[in-house]
Amino acid sequence: MSFPPSDEYSWIASWDDLNCGFPEPEDDPANEITKVDPRPLPAEIVALDSTIANLESQLTDLRLKRERLLAEKALITHLPTEILCRIFELAVNDSFNFLSNINLVSRQWRDITVACPILWTYIVLDMNWSWRMPAFLRKLQAHIQRSQGSKLFIDVDFCQIDTFDPHPVMAELQPHLSRCYTFHLSVPDWSRMRVVREYTAELGPALEKLSFRIEYSQAEFEEPVCISAQPCPLLKSVRLEHVPLDCLNVATPDLRYFYVCRDQQCHTSIRIAYPFKELMSMLIASPMEWFDMRLAVFNLDSADDAFAANPEPYELPHLEYLRFDDVDSASVSLFLDCAKMPRLRGLSVFSGDDIHWITRIALSPDRFNSLRMLNLRNINLTGASLSPFIRALHRLAQLTCLGLASPSTGIVGSRFSRRYPPDPKSWANGSCPDWKPSVSSPVLTSPGTNSYVSSVLVVAPRHLRWRE
Repeated sequence: MSFPPSDEYSWIASWDDLNCGFPEPEDDPANEITKVDPRPLPAEIVALDSTIANLESQLTDLRLKRERLLAEKALITHLPTEILCRIFELAVNDSFNFLSNINLVSRQWRDITVACPILWTYIVLDMNWSWRMPAFLRKLQAHIQRSQGSKLFIDVDFCQIDTFDPHPVMAELQPHLSRCYTFHLSVPDWSRMRVVREYTAELGPALEKLSFRIEYSQAEFEEPVCISAQPCPLLKSVRLEHVPLDCLNVATPDLRYFYVCRDQQCHTSIRIAYPFKELMSMLIASPMEWFDMRLAVFNLDSADDAFAANPEPYELPHLEYLRFDDVDSASVSLFLDCAKMPRLRGLSVFSGDDIHWITRIALSPDRFNSLRMLNLRNINLTGASLSPFIRALHRLAQLTCLGLASPSTGIVGSRFSRRYPPDPKSWANGSCPDWKPSVSSPVLTSPGTNSYVSSVLVVAPRHLRWRE
């Protein structure tokens, strides 16, 4: 039967209809293509389809060839191996997981990474490996082998792997801890710490940064463990979280940065008490430049020099920055009264509304003549609290930067705001910005001086308002 020649029937079927429908994969026996025209394709169409397929295959090959030529002539392929190693080192230092991505780019990049020991010095055990510890052990062995004799960065967190025995990991690390320059350790309790201690006898000679964290909330009431038995002549930075000072019972002649704080994950509201005399002895035995104390307090015994009528101050000649974060005012005052810090440049305190310690600083300006930056958080600047604060600032004429963050009342008195341009009226009616700096402001100067507070930074929440 032939089709009518009239165009009025052209809608019945067309050659394009042969490709309509939703085809299934070719190997699927249920594959059926809906066809309007049941006739086989004409030979001319088959030949054209074959030509199109060949051209598409050639086009794909040409595109691949083009990409290969671009890759061969790319500028990065002409960089010396040493430069590429340095670039990879910076990338891996920024993200430890970047090493696996580099290995997948090309054979050349993989050969370079395998031959570059510094890229394999980062050993990090975190929660991402908690369910595949056998794979981590294989990775650990590869890193140790390919790092050759380079210094190691080791960060192991056993808090996320409570059911895993730390013996296999520490047994692999033990022969190489003598070349560890950064060691971060997190354990859930002291029993796990004692297991780690069995393998850390060689830790110390190359150590530069050290961090301990105990997760268990009652950790301060158990017998501590000193993680290293060797002196640490190169140790410059120490961070202790929920860990007493006894864990650092080794010589640290080059210690410059010291952080003591409660567990940052805030598993407990208990503040750890540090023995004041022992802590100060540790600080004066090193060229300490930065001391940071968070969520902790000092405790004293009857033999402490702090009870003397005129105690001999502890000399901290290198200390430049001091920070107390959520530390009670009594502990802040005790430290400032008993320490002599001629090079102290920055002081940051978050101790609640009571800031009577600032009066003591103002009455001894010769002891703090290098102080330039004062950062205060959660202080009260209303009513009678404003007067001693302003008097103290008048005596501290050397200040060049003053920071005020989130007053507890949410109100800054107008008597204080009048001393700081720009005009505080522009901040009224709830339009206070997140911060407002002023430069070269001739304010809060001592009588008879030409001192200036060159920068005032007020950091405030949106609810802060200026009281008229």
